[in-house]
Amino acid sequence: MLRHVVFFKSLLKYFNYFDALLLIIVLKFNFSKIHLPFLGRTLYFRKKTKDKETFKEVFNHNIYNTRLPIIPKFIVDAGANTGFASLFFKMKYPNASIIALEIENNNVSMIRKNLKNLLDIEIIEKGLFNKKGLFKIEDPFKASNSFVIKEVKEGDLYDIESITIDEILINSKNDYIDVLKIDIEGAEKDLFEINYGNWLPKVKVIMIETHDRMIPNCSYVVMKAVHENNFILYTSTEGTLVYYNMSLIKL
Repeated sequence: MLRHVVFFKSLLKYFNYFDALLLIIVLKFNFSKIHLPFLGRTLYFRKKTKDKETFKEVFNHNIYNTRLPIIPKFIVDAGANTGFASLFFKMKYPNASIIALEIENNNVSMIRKNLKNLLDIEIIEKGLFNKKGLFKIEDPFKASNSFVIKEVKEGDLYDIESITIDEILINSKNDYIDVLKIDIEGAEKDLFEINYGNWLPKVKVIMIETHDRMIPNCSYVVMKAVHENNFILYTSTEGTLVYYNMSLIKL
């Protein structure tokens, strides 16, 4: 009972009282969708997946809810899963444009449903990587929130292509990324290992979950790259590190 009370109070940070109550009921009884009349949209949850867990990470454990010294105008959500992080960012920063990156097509379908009719959100079904390449999608943990990519040779069968942050900046016609949220199940090691010299100085805030349990030395590689580019580890939430680029941000 106490656990539900704590969760309800956390939901009130984001949702109307009645919508929050509906969410508690839906998540408790494992319904697959819920219409939130005050928010004016329907949220979807698949059974026998990690969808409810992912929702709670965002709206109960508050892994992206940290006070920023900027008002973000351009956000990249890498590893968007079912779209709940992008929904959080859009609720908190309604004037921001968002790019949601996700590699798995069933998750992409969920993103399209959960973010339906929201303005200035682009959904891209590609994997974030340090170069252009072709990849197979693997599911080593048999879960809906831990898909990984494995690079294959040209001519081999593949599931998706990669996209780079340099491409995102060029295609979106933005000079800077205000918030780069990264939860890409170990591929962050590759992302911060090479080819980051051009784009990394153009990112103001990084929110990242590292996956040393999956790929050794992820944290070291990320910390080394951001340290070289004048970032500081400003704070951490439950499972997420928040870095500020001190060349672009004044505290």
